[in-house]
Amino acid sequence: MNTREKLLIVIGLALGLLLAGVLFGVSRFIRPESSAAKTEEMAAPSKETSSEKESTQPGGQQDVGAVAPEGTQAPQSAQLTEDEQRSIGLQTVIVHHQLIRPKLVAVARVEEPETQLASISARVGGRIDKLHVDYTGQPVRRGQPVAEIYSPEILSGAEEYKLALESRKRLGVGAEPQAVSGADDLAAASRRRLELWGLTPQQIDMIASSDKPQIDLTIYSSANGIVTERKVTQGQYVNAGDVLYTVTDLSTIWVKADVYEVDLPQVHPGQAVEITAESLPGTKINGKVGFLEPMVNGQTRTAAARIQVANPGMRLRPGMFVQARFALSGQHALVVPRSAVVDTGTRKLVYLAKGNGVFEAHEVRLGDVGDDYYSVSAGLKDGDRIVTEGNFLLDSQTRLTGGMSGRFGGSKEFSQQAVPEGRQLKVSFRSDPAAPQGGTNAALYVSVQDVGGTPVTDAQVSVTIFMPAMPAMGMSEMREEATLSGKGTQYAGTIKIPTSGTWTVTVDVSRGGQALASYRTSLNAR
Repeated sequence: MNTREKLLIVIGLALGLLLAGVLFGVSRFIRPESSAAKTEEMAAPSKETSSEKESTQPGGQQDVGAVAPEGTQAPQSAQLTEDEQRSIGLQTVIVHHQLIRPKLVAVARVEEPETQLASISARVGGRIDKLHVDYTGQPVRRGQPVAEIYSPEILSGAEEYKLALESRKRLGVGAEPQAVSGADDLAAASRRRLELWGLTPQQIDMIASSDKPQIDLTIYSSANGIVTERKVTQGQYVNAGDVLYTVTDLSTIWVKADVYEVDLPQVHPGQAVEITAESLPGTKINGKVGFLEPMVNGQTRTAAARIQVANPGMRLRPGMFVQARFALSGQHALVVPRSAVVDTGTRKLVYLAKGNGVFEAHEVRLGDVGDDYYSVSAGLKDGDRIVTEGNFLLDSQTRLTGGMSGRFGGSKEFSQQAVPEGRQLKVSFRSDPAAPQGGTNAALYVSVQDVGGTPVTDAQVSVTIFMPAMPAMGMSEMREEATLSGKGTQYAGTIKIPTSGTWTVTVDVSRGGQALASYRTSLNAR
């Protein structure tokens, strides 16, 4: 073994020892972590079991991560003082049973009655020499001349009739009966031919007595009505059977109402219907369903109900849009005013007065709809008191703040401290009309009396009407002010009502710049 080989053996032994040392150190470093992990894994089940035991022990503390069962949400409620109720014009009624008539209203259109159409046509070919009716929409009556037509056939027929009469006249009294009979038959046939062409008996007699042949044939209207179509012009040549005019009798009109398929079971022939139109304010026209079309429109999902309506004075005209209200049988049910229902889109709510100024939202299930009422199938009982005015503001605030506060959604009017009510004066307020219309002026009257009932006539009186902001509806606050002047024992003036709704009214009474009294009430505008 030479020196080189010995050196390689030594180096190999050294590398082997070094590798063994590295592997031993790595194994010692990893083993403690693996043991700890195994220990924690084994200990975990025992901890979980211990936690489960704690949660099942009586009086144990509830886990903060637990989820409450669905449907256990506390009802929305709010508590208002009497001043706050008066400020928003809050009103209540008692729920009761009464007769309610369901409402079925459909959009309808006025159409020409198909059974009242008539055509005026030419019975013989020729040239229109003259038009007595020359525009659409002109009224005509039966027997009225509408046109005159020149016809060669009429001319030859008239000559033929005259010759037949002259032949019969020449036969005389002593002629053979057979010849007389033949001449009479020829004259009768000629006359009958003229009658079929539309000549009147007077025209035919004139042909027989006149030396001048009849050239023009007068065409008469065969019906009463309105000319809805004119198909000829003066000088035009027409053939036998061509329609000259179309006449429609509009004394009776058709109204076709589009009834949705879900409402079709409630509509039947003979049913009474009430027709209203914007062009006839305050007028109600009665009719009856004459026919219900058997097919449903695939796009609108409606079927047309044909209503026959008397039309004196042309109140309804073809092409008009009207409303048709079908008479439905009523029933007794628990009802609430329509104004009491707050429709959130997913639920129908009413606010129940619980006493002590507390109002609680109750979800209700509604049934048939009448003019001013809903029938209630679930959610209320007879005798409950519910809110009918001010409920929308009440609902918006309970959603925004979780309860009603004096701020009314942050409105500046109610963030200020109220002026103390006057204790030495009695203030009364009224408006004319009592429920003014939005967008108009209303007359205001205020009387002020002292404790003895004597009118106070030397004060300064101002009235402010205010509608608070409604953030949920995107409405900002509105305000109008008026200064009243003395009129005998009371103060009077006018104020503009910008819009319909419930307005807070504040009456301020002062003298010489010193506040004497402040009175607050509400005003409901239509």
